[in-house]
Amino acid sequence: MLRTAGRPAPTADRAAPAAPAAPADRGPAGGLRWVLAVLAAGVAGCVIVLASGVAGGRAPGAGQRLAAGATGLVRVLPGRDQVVSGPSLPEVNGLAYGLGSLWLTGGSGAQNHLLYAVSPVTGRIEATVVLPSPRVINPGDVATGPGAVWVAVGGSLYQVVPGLSARTVSHPFATLPHGDLIGDVATTAGAVWVDDTAHGTVYRYAAASGKLEARVSVGQAAGLLAAGDGGLWVADPDTRTVSRISVARNRVDAVVTVPGPPAHLATSADGLWVTDGTDTVTVVGTGGRIRTVHVAGQPTGLAAYGGTVWVASTAAGTLTRIDARRDAVAAAVPVGERPYAVAAGPQGVWVAVLGQPVMMHVPAGVSARGGTLGWLLRLCGD
Repeated sequence: MLRTAGRPAPTADRAAPAAPAAPADRGPAGGLRWVLAVLAAGVAGCVIVLASGVAGGRAPGAGQRLAAGATGLVRVLPGRDQVVSGPSLPEVNGLAYGLGSLWLTGGSGAQNHLLYAVSPVTGRIEATVVLPSPRVINPGDVATGPGAVWVAVGGSLYQVVPGLSARTVSHPFATLPHGDLIGDVATTAGAVWVDDTAHGTVYRYAAASGKLEARVSVGQAAGLLAAGDGGLWVADPDTRTVSRISVARNRVDAVVTVPGPPAHLATSADGLWVTDGTDTVTVVGTGGRIRTVHVAGQPTGLAAYGGTVWVASTAAGTLTRIDARRDAVAAAVPVGERPYAVAAGPQGVWVAVLGQPVMMHVPAGVSARGGTLGWLLRLCGD
């Protein structure tokens, strides 16, 4: 059962936008990042809407199983590398593990934004929450923290608290000041963080009240986030850097250049793990020291649990298990067609299997090879 956190109804200027409005005074770089915000509009947006699900209008029921080639989830059991089918879903976007459940964001042909609570033991969908449904899909849109699940929809952040039976969320917990696209959500003790993809800014909100506590500039663009070891890491695909924000001081205390434009991040006790669309996973260790681990098949999504890092290889259809203490690949497990998002916990590792994606439209004159647009394509596994 679920309940939404009680908050006052939003004023007109804080309502979740159907599509963010582009300020007229943006230069070429800002214009490109604005293009990214609107490229995801509708089911043709790349992150992540799937051809297998756009015709259906009903949300999946509990107990549906994943057929070969279908879109949905699979679970790799701990210690055995055994793959178990999970629920079949029309669309898959983000995964997060916490509060005793696996949390999945996705949609159906009739609803763009749904939050599912999946039992990590049985793989059954235990609850579904309907979120506002503007036709925008966020690159990284779900995170868990103490007592709540946080979901980004367009430029607004929503809070869902396990508890009572409310099934619809309508009032945002917080909204970006400029109405731009939230790139990712992360939590630390007492705080929830979101980044503004268009302005290279990270915002810190009090988890209890939604009060804006800090605003931190990290560079030209802000990609995905990862929290760990007293800091919050932010990817900047334009400059090929990752910045570490001290959660105690609310300011950047380290900037590290990585080999390629960072697309996915995960933290472990052994460092920050980064994928960039190549066949290499970069590890940022103590003092910014760079190490690399070869992972074939276009590594994308990452998750760390205990001394293990799991990497989805979208092109190869495998999930790679890395011994994080030795930077060594221990196994590569076939999991299905186009694995992407990964979440790990004590009951195993969950992987979103995408099937065939709907290709995004790239406007004439916009290069897809580098910069922020290239990051979005790598994020999607294209």
